[in-house]
Amino acid sequence: MNINPIDITETFATKMNLNFNRIDDNEISVQLTNENPEYILSVILKTEYDIVYFSCDMNLFVTKEKHFAITDAIAKANERIWVGHFDLISLGNRIVYSLTIPFMSSFLADEEVIESIIQLITDECNRFYYYFHMIIENCDMQNFSINTLFLESAGEA
Repeated sequence: MNINPIDITETFATKMNLNFNRIDDNEISVQLTNENPEYILSVILKTEYDIVYFSCDMNLFVTKEKHFAITDAIAKANERIWVGHFDLISLGNRIVYSLTIPFMSSFLADEEVIESIIQLITDECNRFYYYFHMIIENCDMQNFSINTLFLESAGEA
């Protein structure tokens, strides 16, 4: 059985009524939201390495003046996540979330698996978007701690 995670991603994007651009058999770009924040997810199948690479551009641009503060914030964020990582890519100084998954014949990639991966990526980007945004926009960060992002307040008064 020849399973292509790019085909599955295209089916998911169509079902969710998301804008997408199918670049070729091994790459697709999907606009995950139509509102702010707007994420662009690229999914690339690297057949020569048997991996699927997910890269989510968070549409956050970093000036040279904020480079150190953002790289520090990214390091702190990466300490808090289990899967994938954030990067500041030099092309355009944009923050992206990246995740690489082995894609072997024994790995059953189906719509449910791809949807779960896309949900995980979206959740991680949502969790850290405003943290990064506050730093970029010079918000008052004196009393803010990254630990604030992980407070569980459900059921507490």
